[in-house]
Amino acid sequence: MKKFLLVLCLLNTALNAQELQIRNIQIEGLKTTKEATVLRELSFSVGDKVTIQELHSLLEKNRSNLLNQWLFNFVDFTPIIKRSEVDILLKVTERWYVWPYPIFEISERNFNVFWDSLRHSNFQDFSRVNYGVFLNWYNFRGRNELLKIKYRKGYKEHYLFEYDIPYLNQEKTWGTIFKTELFRMQKFHYKTDYHQLFYTPQGENLFKEHKLSLAFQFKPGIHITHKIEIEGSKMSTQYSVENPAFFLFDRLNFQYAQLDYHFIQEKRDYKEYPLDGHMRELCIEAFHGIRNSYRNISLTTKAEHHHQFHSRWSVGNSIKAKASWKDEIPYMLKQAFGFEDYLRGYEYYVIDGSQFAMTKTAVKWTLLQTTEMQLPIIPYEQFSKTHFSIYFSIFADMGYVHNKEVVNNPLNNEFLMSQGFSIDIVSYYDKLIRLEFSRNHLAETGFFIHFSNPF
Repeated sequence: MKKFLLVLCLLNTALNAQELQIRNIQIEGLKTTKEATVLRELSFSVGDKVTIQELHSLLEKNRSNLLNQWLFNFVDFTPIIKRSEVDILLKVTERWYVWPYPIFEISERNFNVFWDSLRHSNFQDFSRVNYGVFLNWYNFRGRNELLKIKYRKGYKEHYLFEYDIPYLNQEKTWGTIFKTELFRMQKFHYKTDYHQLFYTPQGENLFKEHKLSLAFQFKPGIHITHKIEIEGSKMSTQYSVENPAFFLFDRLNFQYAQLDYHFIQEKRDYKEYPLDGHMRELCIEAFHGIRNSYRNISLTTKAEHHHQFHSRWSVGNSIKAKASWKDEIPYMLKQAFGFEDYLRGYEYYVIDGSQFAMTKTAVKWTLLQTTEMQLPIIPYEQFSKTHFSIYFSIFADMGYVHNKEVVNNPLNNEFLMSQGFSIDIVSYYDKLIRLEFSRNHLAETGFFIHFSNPF
């Protein structure tokens, strides 16, 4: 009996170690997307050899990568093994790519700040609302290009034109991004006091900012991207603010050129809400003032790691840090915590600084695994098939913001820590709702609503 089991084990090992040559890759479901665009995002090609043991892992990683490209709602691989060869059948369901939608959004740092401001005005002050039209044309021309046009009025006007071409050369390794945008505001924040923003009185076009940028990106493989970008920015205001550090040199105008290098390695299973995989990011920014003597270099690094150690359990951690060569930075460029970067539990606080470090950790339990649904009343395939999943998360965040010039902002140069739990609802088209309860190191508790990945 022992000899028989040994023979079976050896036979199974030999079969799994057998090399298969990929004979054909067949793609079904393409209506807009060019086949070459899909093949560029695969880590394997016709003629490659792979063992049976490696095949499942290879296809699962490529499935995750295709889902992260904003091309498809559903991706399914089926290997068809024929002796020493394998045919790969790839079935996809394309997304809806053209999104001209009306803008009706809040112009605040987060939803809770907006809601409290609205509640304090007895639900009368809707001045922090933006409205307009935004066109996002994903997969433009079927080549994974992106065209953006925005016309937004309201509290913070925004006019944008952006064209993203991921592949310029025949090898599909070089791409470019052109962008021009204009911001206008009728009032704006000009200083931070006790971690709250102070705003100017309201007036016509009190603040303007125009940006123009051109970027080139190099993508040698499906997981790594290098990008170099040059950007010019001009900010101006008609209101002389009571903050000499606002523009640092001139209280009414500030111009600068910026040269960035950005590296990213993306290996998360689903970047909008990852459960497994990792990501590495590095950004170097060099600033050169125009008609002023401002010079600075900043370095930002970020690392994420997620591990799904059970079908329903996952643990994730992210670490992000930023360092600047100079501490004297214009107020408008000195954002640390409270805007794009924040610690959960400190949503009501703005913590400015030239340098910061933060780490976030979460343990996630799947309350409801990804469930697919057919909506028969909707005729379009891109919308008739949907999916959603629900997770329970326990989290802990820590951070520190260095600010050499601290005035009435006690959370600067202090160790910050918070913990809590959340219910996260994930749906198709990268829609995410997080319902969080958190407690910070000041013993303050609160319920918060977010619509993006906390990492």
